[in-house]
Amino acid sequence: MSNSSRIETATRQHVGAVLTSKMIAELVKVSFPEFAGGVYPSDAAWKRGEDGQLVCRGKVAYGDAILEYLADNSFKVLGDAEIVRMPRKRVAKAAPAAAVETPAAQVVAQEAVAAEPARKLKSKSKKKSKRQAA
Repeated sequence: MSNSSRIETATRQHVGAVLTSKMIAELVKVSFPEFAGGVYPSDAAWKRGEDGQLVCRGKVAYGDAILEYLADNSFKVLGDAEIVRMPRKRVAKAAPAAAVETPAAQVVAQEAVAAEPARKLKSKSKKKSKRQAA
């Protein structure tokens, strides 16, 4: 579970509230008592741009926008409709082999290539048998 998802789960009851980082850390500690790692509210906090849209505070967004950065050590908990999710990489699954059709010319060419190493193997085996006989 990521930092922003832990913060989101812990702060869902406090939508619209302005919290400090210490308060958020306490909420996460109460929601996830077995979690021993650090809580970083600033990674899940984005600021409002001039046009009113939430934008990440640095060059790279480290988590979903669960909190709005208001001032130093002051974060507003965003509602479900306002949360901005980071784009995730989606890996497309490969199509099943049966659904892919290959032209007949490619199949014939593949068979010809596969037959050549068999010939080489036969000649090598003859050499081995001559050595063994000697």
